[in-house]
Amino acid sequence: AHAASRGTIARRYPYSYEQGLGTEVENYEWDRFRVPGTVCDLTQARSSEHNLRNLYRRWAEFMEAENWDQLMCWRRPARAEAAE
Repeated sequence: AHAASRGTIARRYPYSYEQGLGTEVENYEWDRFRVPGTVCDLTQARSSEHNLRNLYRRWAEFMEAENWDQLMCWRRPARAEAAE
């Protein structure tokens, strides 16, 4: 890829590092197919780094959490509410 970046075409056009930024939607639905949560609308973006951004988002949650119960509250919502 490094050598290809030196070519005429590569120098003529700027690289785009957006990778689907701004195409996230909540509770995606297309042709009666539903996907809950935040996902990338691939009808608007050709590619996405959404999964990798979610990995780093979750990693940050792990780094900021004080204990395992804080991380696992999505499995035990009643316990998470009681802890607050």
